[in-house]
Amino acid sequence: MWTEAVLHNFAGGKDGSGPGNSVVAGLAGNLYGMTPTGGTYGLGTIYQVRGGDFRVLHEFTGGADGAPGLTDRLFYTYDKAHLLGVTTAGGANGAGTAFELDSVSGAKGQWTFNTLYSFAGTPNSGFPYSAIIFDPKKNIYGTTYYGGANNLGSVYQLHGTQVGYREKVLYSFTGGTDGNRPLGNLVDDFLGGSLYGTTSAGGTANAGTIFKLTPNGDGTWSESVVYSFQGSPDAALPYTGMVGASPGIVNSTYYGATVSGGTYNQGAIYQLVP
Repeated sequence: MWTEAVLHNFAGGKDGSGPGNSVVAGLAGNLYGMTPTGGTYGLGTIYQVRGGDFRVLHEFTGGADGAPGLTDRLFYTYDKAHLLGVTTAGGANGAGTAFELDSVSGAKGQWTFNTLYSFAGTPNSGFPYSAIIFDPKKNIYGTTYYGGANNLGSVYQLHGTQVGYREKVLYSFTGGTDGNRPLGNLVDDFLGGSLYGTTSAGGTANAGTIFKLTPNGDGTWSESVVYSFQGSPDAALPYTGMVGASPGIVNSTYYGATVSGGTYNQGAIYQLVP
């Protein structure tokens, strides 16, 4: 038999409010997450919780550090207490940021925040909602709701250099059958070299798509539509990304959910089989 316990009740003040994204598990039983609002500046927080112990690790100002909005979950690296994520808005150009939050070695309980990259918006990427993923070379990948050549969303790569991260737009959505407005995370097939994701709109029935990005070997990438959602009784409007049954494996089966479609047009859970 399962039991449920509330670990923290958000008060809407300094602790934050409205944490709609997922939490991630770290070492020593710690959980980490973000809130889109609340904190001293009203623009969200990053928090840590373990049992009944709750701590705010960072309060967003909306300036260079960004403002998380409704961005998806953080990414936790297990080699050290290290969190990475994106913000939907704020940053140097107002189009969101990629950031890291590091625990300070030898200083228990202290964390440092660093903005890795400020998105610029069209024709570059802008306003990311999705969680990020990494390849074996530590390049960062994600999607943005706006930005790209047509301001209909994009898939981007952030590559670390000695002078900071540089962005490369891997694909700009056109608003046709390829889909547009991606909200969800990417999933990797890095052993096969490809990326998969979803768009919240577009496709043949304007109900969203599942797409695949494949590197061409010359630094460019090609996009293909794996599936166009058709609406009820089919699934429709995938606002989240997918998860792989065997992450990183070629021809994995993928799973996801949609906010609309299905027999009763109240949403559906779907399986994508290669």
